[in-house]
Amino acid sequence: MLSRHGHQVEFFLQDNDNIQSPVDQLFAGLRSFYSSRSARQLDKIVRSFRPDVLHVHNFMPNLSPSVFFLAERRQLPVVQTLHNYRMICANALLFRDGKLCEECSETGSFLPAVQHACYRDSHLGSAVIGGNVALHRFLGTWDSRVDRYIALTRFTADKMASSCIPKDRIRIKPNFVADTPIGDGRGDFALFAGRLSPEKGIATLLEADNAGLLPLTVKVAGDGPLLSDMRQASARPGSRLQVLGPVQREALQQLMRDARVLIVPSLWYEPCPMVIIEALASGLPVICSRLGGLPELVGEEHGELFFTPGDPSALAIALHRFTAADTELAPLRRAARQRFETHFSEAENYTQLLGVYSELLPRNNTSLNSFPQQQTSDRIV
Repeated sequence: MLSRHGHQVEFFLQDNDNIQSPVDQLFAGLRSFYSSRSARQLDKIVRSFRPDVLHVHNFMPNLSPSVFFLAERRQLPVVQTLHNYRMICANALLFRDGKLCEECSETGSFLPAVQHACYRDSHLGSAVIGGNVALHRFLGTWDSRVDRYIALTRFTADKMASSCIPKDRIRIKPNFVADTPIGDGRGDFALFAGRLSPEKGIATLLEADNAGLLPLTVKVAGDGPLLSDMRQASARPGSRLQVLGPVQREALQQLMRDARVLIVPSLWYEPCPMVIIEALASGLPVICSRLGGLPELVGEEHGELFFTPGDPSALAIALHRFTAADTELAPLRRAARQRFETHFSEAENYTQLLGVYSELLPRNNTSLNSFPQQQTSDRIV
């Protein structure tokens, strides 16, 4: 998006695929506190590319907070997007044993995470993650070495501000997706699309189906540890689940154009699930758990689209709206598409992102002010 608008963008990417053996995990854990190698690599890019802004998305474990120290030395403004809750939760989900868990954030200690082995079922790994976050909180890394944080919803912003991040440094900017054709919703089915794992509320969907509460077929697209459970449940006589497994992006977009409604029965505080934005872009209405920032994404004014998380009966009641004879789907689809255009389009996201960057650049840097022309010259890593 930035490149298409004429900005110069340099990527500094690392992945975790090489962290396999216990020895690899040990050294990755040690480097996660401060990686001199990552700092040197980034410094080389900074000296040659000379960016105006450093935008960090994920720094654990390979990059480490060393990138913030390097930016401070180079007097380079830093923006950090909060894609999860890693700074206040070892497993980054605020979810444990099938339910919400905020022990560490409420107590200000990661000892509960170590006790419950929250990070990859490892006591040691949980201690490393918790110790890392606690150390950098003590050093003031989160307070003084990150100039702006981007939270994807107001709920996430409030949650993080109540624990470890200065509220005045947080700005709210959701994710976005590219435009997509709008569907007509003529398929006689609801859609679930996402990772098939406990925090996604799969159990709620299974319970509703097992109790015979689903008023229409629910097509399930996705993969994950509960895929076999879903397939077994769908084989039951009378089941209204149709498990598709993993599907390609083009096939998923077609499913969204054909479906009557998207179901998001999550049990955790999802920051900003892309599937909701993709659905809205297709004109697909969304029913979701009344939890965290999900209603904020769908639109607080649409109270009839929300249901109590973990309640299969409430899910069924919300679904019945999309099978009732007197329900006109066309206005709901137009409202979904309008919400996408207003809040989650690329044009809107670009304006919001440049607004965050412009707060950090000197007033005599006029490159950002040339939007929407294509001759801007600011540089972003």
